[in-house]
Amino acid sequence: MKKLFAIIISLVVMSSCTTTKEANSSRAELRKEKKLIDQMLVKNAVESKRYIIKFDRIYFTYGGIIELLPRANFLIIDKEKAILNTAYMGRQFDIKPISAINIRGRALDYAVTDNLSKGSYEIKMKVNNGGSNTFDVFIRISKNGYCSISVSSLKIDNVSYAGNLVPITDKPNTVPQVGNSI
Repeated sequence: MKKLFAIIISLVVMSSCTTTKEANSSRAELRKEKKLIDQMLVKNAVESKRYIIKFDRIYFTYGGIIELLPRANFLIIDKEKAILNTAYMGRQFDIKPISAINIRGRALDYAVTDNLSKGSYEIKMKVNNGGSNTFDVFIRISKNGYCSISVSSLKIDNVSYAGNLVPITDKPNTVPQVGNSI
């Protein structure tokens, strides 16, 4: 009786171990697939020039980090349009104090170089609003969507940011449905 009980217990333990192993391997495969899909989305967004970079941190030239709110600090690139809205703290070369960068304009001289061995992208561009405000923007995007951004201008010192890339997707046009009139 003891042998039968030991055999049954050992079978239960072995079956539970195998199901745990199968569950862990399927979770790992799902994570791997999700990672590959995210990398493909980043690649398509960079190639189509349609993405948002949400800034998480600002780095000062001589050290120091400030956490930022991603919904209020961002860079949007949509084909030729560019919107740069972010906080600024640093040296400035203007009479008026500058506490933020807020520019809506065009992305000029947009150049992408990709490093295929690392799977990263480097983007150089100028954001100009048609006036005298021109910002030089240098972006490094990893294959996972993590970005480091450097912004400079004639009126401000070079400032660096870190954030994440969010692809802009097209939403299908929905036709409103008309209900039955009673």
